[in-house]
Amino acid sequence: MRPSNIRIVRGLVYMAIMAGGVVAFLAALNRFPSLVQPDLARRYDTVEEARQAVGYDGILVPKYFPEGLSWPPAFIFAQKRPFKAVVLEFTGPKTPRTALIVVQSSLKGGAAESERLQRVRFTSVKEQARYRLKGRDAMLQVGTCEGGSPCSRITWQEGGFYSSVLYMSYPVELIRIADSMIR
Repeated sequence: MRPSNIRIVRGLVYMAIMAGGVVAFLAALNRFPSLVQPDLARRYDTVEEARQAVGYDGILVPKYFPEGLSWPPAFIFAQKRPFKAVVLEFTGPKTPRTALIVVQSSLKGGAAESERLQRVRFTSVKEQARYRLKGRDAMLQVGTCEGGSPCSRITWQEGGFYSSVLYMSYPVELIRIADSMIR
């Protein structure tokens, strides 16, 4: 090889090593906030990991899923501070769009704060009614979500936690889902 070709190859090798070093440094830097403050919001791979991180064994998960939805959640998000919260998102089998969102948060966070954790927003309420869900007072809402698609939501409080289930469809299946979550 000619000396100029050797310099070019050597330069490319050094550049690849430097790029790898920068990528490794940025990956380590990305993990830094969760190491310093592990209680803040982050994504988890399993509900069990989220349970352990939040320190709450009472996380409610659906046992019933309408056709097209199934276990496990596509997205699990949890935090311990500033208030305890867990978000489970389920997608349909043929689309990556969120179809069902389950949120549980401590009452300290409140309903409004909990709803900010959702990636899909309930934009307008068309109808609203009180509903008895296995002996618990709940609020059932029917309306639209972002993009104008029909959706429904049911919310209730229990054991110091606020629970919300948002389903991108009409309320019949939503009630079955929520009912399957309560022990």
